[in-house]
Amino acid sequence: MNMRGISRTKDRRLTVYCGERFNYLIFGSHILPAGGSPAYLREFAHIAAIGWTNEDQSVRWLCGGSLIWENFILTAAHCASDDDNVPPDVARMGDINIYNDEDDEFAQQLKIVDVIRHPKHKYYSNYYDIALMKLERNVTLHNTVAPTCLWLDDEIRFPELLAAGWGRTGFGEDTTKTLLKVQLVPINNEKCSTYYQKGDRKLENGLMDHQLCAGDEKMDTCPGDSGGPLHVKLFDGWKLTPFLVGVTSFGKACGVSAPGVYVKVSKFGDWIIETLQRHGEMATSFMFEPMVCADRYNNLREYKENLVYKVNLQEYIEWSNIYVSSSISNFTVKLSRQYTNDSVSSNCSGTLMEPNVVLTTAECVLDERARPTHVVLANGKKIEVSEIIVHPSYNSSISPYYNNIAVVKLTSFAPILPFCGWYGDPKPGRKLLITGQQLIPNEESNDHTEIMTRVWERSSQKCRLAQKYSDLLPQGLQHEHLCFQNQPFLVPGSCNAMSGSAIEQEYGDEKIYIHGINLFGRDCGYGEPAVGIRLSAHKEWLESVLLPHLKSESLVYIDPDLELGDECEYADGTKGICEAKQSCPAIHTRLQYKQQISFCSNGTVVCCSNKATNSRMMAIEKEINECEERYRHLRTDQYNERSHAVKIGWQDERNTTYECYGYLISTRGVVSSASCLLKRADLPNIVRLGGFDSLDNSRVIPIERVIIHPNYEKAKQQHSIAIVRLETAVDPTENAFPTCLWQNITHSPKDQIVMDLASSSIDLLNPLYKSDCEALLNRTFDEHYTLCMISGLRMFNALQYHDDLQMHFEPLDVISNNYLEAGSPIVWRNRLNDVNYLVHMYNHGSCDLNIPCIVTRITPYIEWFKEVLQ
Repeated sequence: MNMRGISRTKDRRLTVYCGERFNYLIFGSHILPAGGSPAYLREFAHIAAIGWTNEDQSVRWLCGGSLIWENFILTAAHCASDDDNVPPDVARMGDINIYNDEDDEFAQQLKIVDVIRHPKHKYYSNYYDIALMKLERNVTLHNTVAPTCLWLDDEIRFPELLAAGWGRTGFGEDTTKTLLKVQLVPINNEKCSTYYQKGDRKLENGLMDHQLCAGDEKMDTCPGDSGGPLHVKLFDGWKLTPFLVGVTSFGKACGVSAPGVYVKVSKFGDWIIETLQRHGEMATSFMFEPMVCADRYNNLREYKENLVYKVNLQEYIEWSNIYVSSSISNFTVKLSRQYTNDSVSSNCSGTLMEPNVVLTTAECVLDERARPTHVVLANGKKIEVSEIIVHPSYNSSISPYYNNIAVVKLTSFAPILPFCGWYGDPKPGRKLLITGQQLIPNEESNDHTEIMTRVWERSSQKCRLAQKYSDLLPQGLQHEHLCFQNQPFLVPGSCNAMSGSAIEQEYGDEKIYIHGINLFGRDCGYGEPAVGIRLSAHKEWLESVLLPHLKSESLVYIDPDLELGDECEYADGTKGICEAKQSCPAIHTRLQYKQQISFCSNGTVVCCSNKATNSRMMAIEKEINECEERYRHLRTDQYNERSHAVKIGWQDERNTTYECYGYLISTRGVVSSASCLLKRADLPNIVRLGGFDSLDNSRVIPIERVIIHPNYEKAKQQHSIAIVRLETAVDPTENAFPTCLWQNITHSPKDQIVMDLASSSIDLLNPLYKSDCEALLNRTFDEHYTLCMISGLRMFNALQYHDDLQMHFEPLDVISNNYLEAGSPIVWRNRLNDVNYLVHMYNHGSCDLNIPCIVTRITPYIEWFKEVLQ
């Protein structure tokens, strides 16, 4: 009888340290095989030693096996009897050293009452070498003794498997007294056939499909391990569950580094279940489903090493290393057919990229029988689809994995704010977060729950895909593909990536961005790589679809009808005179702030604004343009947005009241809202600046003149802007000095803050596209002067989200006219130079997705500011 154990090379030694791992670490023998490492009780809670009792009641432990049911062991059929044709009579579990009692605290030794060999097994043959052994009773379940799960998938996709046993440690050596383990590499039968050829004794037909090979250059199994486990430990997000892949059957002489041959468990799943049923067990195929089995004994399994730490031999969860979270992104939506609860596909979803735009894969929307008619948000709200746009280069007949992207436009806005897309370059090693589905098995139907898990971006060179995927990529991975992976293999069903769901990335500024969308791959990229669509590769197409009315405004304009000395005018209303380029220093300012440049007749004569022809206007222009450097020394630790804030009031002999707010934009000028300044019959006559919270630092300055913009229309609330010119210039201090003005006429910063000066609160605002705002308000407006904005979402406890994958959002208070006054400043802080820029002024509206707030843009009025402040 050829039994197999674990070999060693004699130049290596292993040392066992007590207390290094979990609760149960067993001391090894003094003779340990190099290349193998000591096995621990909880790690091999399913392994059984199979023995023959001698007349003196000692036991010969000649085989190994695996506990697969609470009273059944799976082993090799040739272990059904010894050389004297005597069947085994005893099995021992929960014991590492089977030859002494030093570690017997958790050992369980039970009688074997029945041995059931596979009906096709013959002792003269190595085929169908599998058997079940029934115990006298059920084992007592404990984290040192518990059944293993069975790997019943024919595909063995694991690069390494684990074998264990008490066999001989090398050729001519004795069996080891301590259970040893060894990592082996699966070898396909074609390659393995060079060692085990057709016609060999006991192998007349060569290797068959119910046999598999595994080996290693330095380690293999040796006599004494027959029937023992060849298994893999699979992860479920928290714990490791053993799955039995093979049963040790036979091999070459010990120590020659030839692969061993194992019985492939997946080929005998039906026979195992039927045998259990014939012996009165309530076993079903459902109970051997991966997630069902893993869950059955989950409380007894070992934690993955980096998920626990120990204090006084007690285990505690290391929350910062958690892989999976039940918290999910609220911008992942389901694609469904209208008037039904059916999903287009159980694996199809989408990612909300705009309040009314969902990004998904092309294959999720192209099936006419399942074309989505609406989307379902995380809160259950349904929104109808208005249009589906598939990437024009997608061609499923060539390959479904190129340009597999589509945009789904909705008829209305989702009541949540989506995160922004990230269009940066690939960066292998970057941590990503993906949304997946976790199976909730049920005998009648399978449900799913959504989870988030962490993965890491991989380069295309290190993205080794399963054959089923690489065959569909004739041109290989391209720049559009985002490869990601996490090392451990998952229990199947623990996480299935949903096609079209978000691949997120967290950045140091505590922002979450959508890096891509899921395309294909098993188990959310655990164990083997998965692939998504990288947004950056399709940025131009997305812009063409999402911004169809975006005007490409040229920064350079030539008017051939104008000549030197003619009057000219810019699109922003700035008037000027055509002058030689070298005589117009103002042209450099316009270039610096990416403002339009107009040439008169040719490339040497420019439209030079009036500001360059007036020394007083040039002075105010210089003050505004040099703001960043001029007041750098005042931006101390005490500096904040209120350093520029001004109260505007009415003073008479009896009392003083401050009813409007403004923002200091020069030492002589304050910008405010026309509607507020005109609320009373008379105009305000004083301002107070600095020391909002205390009178000690405040200063009161009389107003010289209030200038309302000439185009102000009260009824339409258009051009509601005014300048308050002070009698005396402000002496700048860190408590009160002019702000800088945002001067880019075509673009606004994404994240801005609006200040409620009355309550000292600051809230986040984000701009809306003009088309989106007009759709919400059902009216048009002049985007040159006016902009729509909505309140953002404040994300807190970002560090916990980063470590625990727990996402926490706190919605901002709804902004309404009850709190914000017209003229409240909306600013952007440049974190690089710590400068605040006045970008907009609040006008009216609630700033939510139902009623966005309307704000007045500052940039178009800058030239007017300079004219009235000169």
